[in-house]
Amino acid sequence: MSQTGENNISPETTFLFDLDGTLADTAPDLIHALNTVLNEENQRSISIDEGRWWVAGGSTRLISEGFALPPSVSAKSPFRDRLLQHYLTGICVGTTLFEGIDDLLESLDSRRSPWGIVTNKPARFTIPLLKALGLASRAAVVVSGDTLSVAKPDPAPLLHACTVMNVSASNCIYVGDDERDIIAGASAGMSTIAVSWGYGKPEEIPNWCADHVVSSASDILSIHR
Repeated sequence: MSQTGENNISPETTFLFDLDGTLADTAPDLIHALNTVLNEENQRSISIDEGRWWVAGGSTRLISEGFALPPSVSAKSPFRDRLLQHYLTGICVGTTLFEGIDDLLESLDSRRSPWGIVTNKPARFTIPLLKALGLASRAAVVVSGDTLSVAKPDPAPLLHACTVMNVSASNCIYVGDDERDIIAGASAGMSTIAVSWGYGKPEEIPNWCADHVVSSASDILSIHR
């Protein structure tokens, strides 16, 4: 694991990014959707600080934690369907790009360095969110959680992004905030960067064995394959 150095990114390097917890802080809107369902059921609301650690697990984890249900039950719960509907109607109210992300992407764009997004978020949420954030037309490729029949930590979505972009996985760096991101990137033959500002608990990040760990978006351009 290494720290960042000079801003000497190779022009051949292609960056692929996770979405939730990496590029965008989606916790406010997801927690709001959860709280809407909780309130409908006369349950107590969850604070963003409490619930943000559940976001990486998606709607199933949010319902499981919010209603104290086993994941196998929450995955099929009508509470989950209602959460997703509430989320879709308010998908980018409190969501913002993390600090420094816009500058990072602007820098890649100015270098004419294509970049892409590979997320486990289903396309019906991914595309509206990216449009609202102004990223949909800028990303060279967007692979959602249901683009293929498998999702991360399977490497197939990352390799699919490489195929679409006509780049080699060995020249790619995958950036994410969850262990499954690092597993997927490594399995695809990419270098990996774990970010510390997302929804992974900081004390667990060293166990993921990412090639690099960064605490600032500006550090990412200092890493090259």
